[in-house]
This record gives sequence, structure tokens and C-alpha cells, in this order.
Amino acid sequence: MLIYSPESVYQLDKAAVVKDGFAEIELMQRAGQSVWRAMLARWPAVEKISVFAGSGNNGGDAFVVALCARQQGIDVQLLIQGDLSRQSDTSRHFCELWQQDGGTFEDWQGQQLNGDVIVDGLLGIGLQRELNAQWQELVNTINAHPSPRVAIDIPSGLNGLTGNPQPVAVAAQLTVTFIGAKTGQYLADGPDYCGELVFEDLGVSVAARADVAAQLEVIETCQLPALRKKNSHKNHYGNLLIIGGDQGMSGAVTLAARAALRSGAGLVTALVHPECRGNLAAFPEVMVLGWDALEAKLPQASVIVVGPGLGQSEAAQAMLHRLQQVKLPMVIDAGALTTDFLAALDSEQAVITPHPGEAAELLSVSSAQIQADRLAASARLAEDFGATCVLKGSGTLISQQGLQTAINTHGNPGMASAGMGDVLSGIVAAFIGQGLSPFDAARSAVLIHALCAERFSAEQDQIGLIAGDIIDRIPQVIGQLRTAD
Repeated sequence: MLIYSPESVYQLDKAAVVKDGFAEIELMQRAGQSVWRAMLARWPAVEKISVFAGSGNNGGDAFVVALCARQQGIDVQLLIQGDLSRQSDTSRHFCELWQQDGGTFEDWQGQQLNGDVIVDGLLGIGLQRELNAQWQELVNTINAHPSPRVAIDIPSGLNGLTGNPQPVAVAAQLTVTFIGAKTGQYLADGPDYCGELVFEDLGVSVAARADVAAQLEVIETCQLPALRKKNSHKNHYGNLLIIGGDQGMSGAVTLAARAALRSGAGLVTALVHPECRGNLAAFPEVMVLGWDALEAKLPQASVIVVGPGLGQSEAAQAMLHRLQQVKLPMVIDAGALTTDFLAALDSEQAVITPHPGEAAELLSVSSAQIQADRLAASARLAEDFGATCVLKGSGTLISQQGLQTAINTHGNPGMASAGMGDVLSGIVAAFIGQGLSPFDAARSAVLIHALCAERFSAEQDQIGLIAGDIIDRIPQVIGQLRTAD
């Protein structure tokens, strides 16, 4: 599934008219009818609805919804916000049909809402500005009403590009979106405001989409390391060197090492602060050495993970300086995510895995600025540091110059707990060690990481999910994906 910027969706609209021969009236009618079908499927006992219509094409879609409801004997309260004299000819057509059918509407003036369901057809995907006080009051009124809310194409007030409210947005239980899914529905706060997201292509052909560039691809499948031959040796599947684990933080290395082994890594060596070596004694599968063994182990390594629990000591900085000269594939996280280290890195197969705070440090901006446009931040990180960038968070993004940026839509909020990033680093490195490219390894690891969280929440509540629960489920999830293929 491809995801488009609002500007690209406008191009898709035009392509549907030019290449598929759709009339704009037909597209609007299909859009409104699809909203009505989706709404009726979820609330079949509805007797009355409150419909908000704006002056743009979302308002035209809202008039179609109102017509569909009226034709089925549903009572419709139709409320207008905006100047209908600014309607497009297509929207005006359905406004006039509504009136010809005996329907009435009134301007929004704070009336009591009487619908069992509220339909939001106020503002469209092009909103970039902050809503004024009047619009904010209206959105807050809609959100305060106990009836479920259905958004046409996108919740009003949500930035269709970035997924941020401006500064408020309708909190919908259902959003029905058309022709092309929008980036803002998947980034930042977008998923929370959209609720259940239903996509309707309205019959627009593949040919009409061919010349319009998408901004994102949803990760729906992934590449897995090849099945092992019977005549195998542990050295065939990656010799991972994991460097980190300063005093008080050796657990981060433990998580990365265990995740790598559960993901199929052949050999895993952990280099930790000399006084922390005993902390990994419970995991005999992991070879544990002190930081002073770096030079001895580098020639044997095929993939390096650096950063989990590394800290900022002089010894840590000395190791980073040494690693800048290493050309091996490298997964870089946590304490190693510094501009000084990345700027002078020789490795051409690096994967960086920042969360928004770390990304902000790397780009010398605030975390809020990262979250305000995650797509742009991810692309800039990949370009500036010549690496595959995994920008973690809700809707994790995987970017690499020259490739389609991917977005993960799986997982759950239970993943907001300590150690999740360490586990992800271990999975990425294990897949690189088994032959996947850095981008494919990152893309696949992010999906598997999230599916493990979903597997946990299918067994019990997502609250209480810890990083170790992800590790325990990696083999099962990989096995499921292989079976599905």
C-alpha cells in the first residue's frame, strides 16, 4: 500500500478525471456513498445523524452522505460552517440535490447536536494553518459530544501532510479516505485522530496512479534470511560484535545480544565495561569480554552493533573514534548516535536507529520539530549521514537515499517501555549478518519487532509488555511469516 502527500492526492484526483474518464460529480458521489456504507455497517441501528459540511469538497461529500441517509429514512441534522457561495460546481450540485429533495440546513451557531452519529465533512486534506478560535471551539464541541464521530477523508483540523492537529482536530472513531491514503493519517498523532481508517480507491485505476509519486510504502511483507542448509556452520550466519554496556547499563547489551541470537545470528560477542562482564553470566550463548578486547575481536566480526548502554565515558569515546575507521556493516543506536561519530564514519552500510530526541540532537533541532514533520526528518537524517535511518516512534519510518521510504503501521502503545530499541538493534544486525541489505534488514526487523508486540497483546493486555517479551516471540513470528510465504 502506497501513501501520498496531500499534493500528490490532488494529482491523483486529476489523473482519475483525465486518464480514467471520471466526472468529478461521479467521484464525489462515490466518496459520499462509501462513507455512508462504512458508517451503516458499523452503526446499523442509527436513527438520526448530525452532519457538518464545510464549503470545500469535503462539504460536497457530506451532502452526499446526508442524501444517502435521507433516502433510507434516517433523520438528518445538517449544519454548515463556512461560506457556501465559495462551493465548487461539483459540491454545489449535491447541495442543490439536497434542497430539491426537501432537505434543509442551517449555519452552525452552537445548536444542540441530536445525531446518534456525527459526520465530519468540514475541512479537507490541504489544511496547513492553525485553526482560529471559532474553528477550535467547533472542533472541541464535536469532540465533547458522546456520539461516535465519522470523518470524511480526514478529521477536520488534522494536518494531512504531517499528522499533527492544528492545534486541535476531530477525534474520529472512523475515517473513510479516498483515492490515496494520506501521510498525515499515518504520521505523528494521525492514527489516534483517524481511529479506524478505511481506504476506498473509488475505482481509480493503476494506470491513473502510475505517474504520481508516493511518499511512503506501508510495510506489509518483509524479507527474511534464507533457510539454512543442512551443511551449515555458525560462521555462515553472522559474527556479531555488540559494543556498549557501561556501568549500570549492561542490560541494554544483554537485550540486543539475546534478540540477535533469537533472530538467527550465528555468533554474538558482547563487549562491556570490564566490571560488568559478570552481569551477562546468565546467558552462556553470548561471549562476554571487556572493552579492552575491541582490537582482538574486530577482525573476526562481520557486523557491529554500537551504542546500547554505551555511555559518554572517555573509554567509550575512544572506542567510537576507533570504530569510525571500520568499514563493516554497523547498527548505531543510543550512546553512539552523535554527529561527531556519524560524520566521520567510514562504513557505507550503516543503520542508525534514533528516537525523536536523538534525531533532534543529530539535526540540531527540538524533538517537537522532529515530530512536526517526521517524514522530512527521516529523509534528512538518511541524506546527511549516508545511512539507512530508522526513525522510531508511532509509525516508525525507514529511509535510505534512492529508495521508497517505508512506514510500519503495526505494533501497539505497550512498546513504549525501556529496552525496545536495544532489541530492535539486535534484530537488524542479525538480519544483516544473514545476508540482507541494511535497508531490507531494517525494514524487516521493524515489522517483526512490532508483530511480536501484537502477538503479546493477543495473549494478554498490552500493558506490562517488556523488551524480553519481544525477544521470546521472535522465532514464532518469523516462523509465521515463513509459513505465510
